[in-house]
Amino acid sequence: MESRKTRPIADSIEDLIGSTPLIRLHFEDTAPGTQVLAKLEAANPMSTSKDRAALYMLRAAEGRGELTPGSGTVIEATSGNTGISLAALCAARGYRCVIVLPDSATRERIGMLRALGADVVRTPREQGYSGAIAKAEELHAATPGSWFPRQHENADNVRAHYETTGPEIWADTEGRVDVLVCGVGTGGTLTGTAAYLKEQNPGIRVVAVEPENSPVLTQGTGGLHRIPGLNGGFVAPTTDVSLIDYVVTVTDEDAVAGARQLARRQGIFAGVSSGAVAHASARLAAHPDYVGASIVTLLPDTGERYLSLWEEEEAAAARESAGKPSAARSPAAPQPARQAPRTPQESPEQPLALTTKA
Repeated sequence: MESRKTRPIADSIEDLIGSTPLIRLHFEDTAPGTQVLAKLEAANPMSTSKDRAALYMLRAAEGRGELTPGSGTVIEATSGNTGISLAALCAARGYRCVIVLPDSATRERIGMLRALGADVVRTPREQGYSGAIAKAEELHAATPGSWFPRQHENADNVRAHYETTGPEIWADTEGRVDVLVCGVGTGGTLTGTAAYLKEQNPGIRVVAVEPENSPVLTQGTGGLHRIPGLNGGFVAPTTDVSLIDYVVTVTDEDAVAGARQLARRQGIFAGVSSGAVAHASARLAAHPDYVGASIVTLLPDTGERYLSLWEEEEAAAARESAGKPSAARSPAAPQPARQAPRTPQESPEQPLALTTKA
């Protein structure tokens, strides 16, 4: 075991954001010469890639005079991780933080938010992420001097990954990237990272991962799903679909199984969205079209904030094996959605006709 490289003593958690490591993933059916590399975003201070976007959005708002360090209120709608990152940074910078998230958020996420001093407002699960956004807008309008980042349309969300994540991947792989596999929530990670990498090598293929129960990229239909961090039922303005070459859809069950396999076979305790991209990456790595390719993916967060979800899954499996009806939440039927929703508002655009090679 080698000692880690020396790093200067940090003055705040901000100094520790980024420069996360790459690790090689090992899957049974990987084609000869193919490798899958995963960027471990859990190495960020709040154990999530959202630390990057939260820091960039806050600093930009301060630079524009929309926030003054030590005063003001930050209000954001999130499925969890952006809220945790904002809550930590707000604590360090002296802001009040109000986080709005759906009832589907795990109790670990809610507990973390409260531990960091954030006020937590919950919205009905059936309203999805759009319901949380609407509530955050309401609170923002009613709170003088507040700032609402609107991560799903904030260009600084994208810029964070264009200026940090993309360059880190390019440098650490010494330019050997053939495929980028990335989950899509706000799309900031994919858009910023892919834009930078494609500037270096236009031949890089970008594969987006979305929930089967909410295929907004492939079918223009939003729905409820159980993969926290992936889309909220619409294609956010921060998602540049022109950068996407292929889309892989993943079931809730495969995402959970992917996270379990990362933990039990590779010792990587990652979240459900990480399980989704790992599952997609394994499929691509086994496909003949990707023989010899260097596939890079991002594991967005840690599995510790999903322990209650694992407990639910195990309880459901135990009931099923005993022949009893499961009391676990089943994936909800897709809710009505507009054609090719790009924001919570109505959009006339047609669904993207993207396909997958997996």
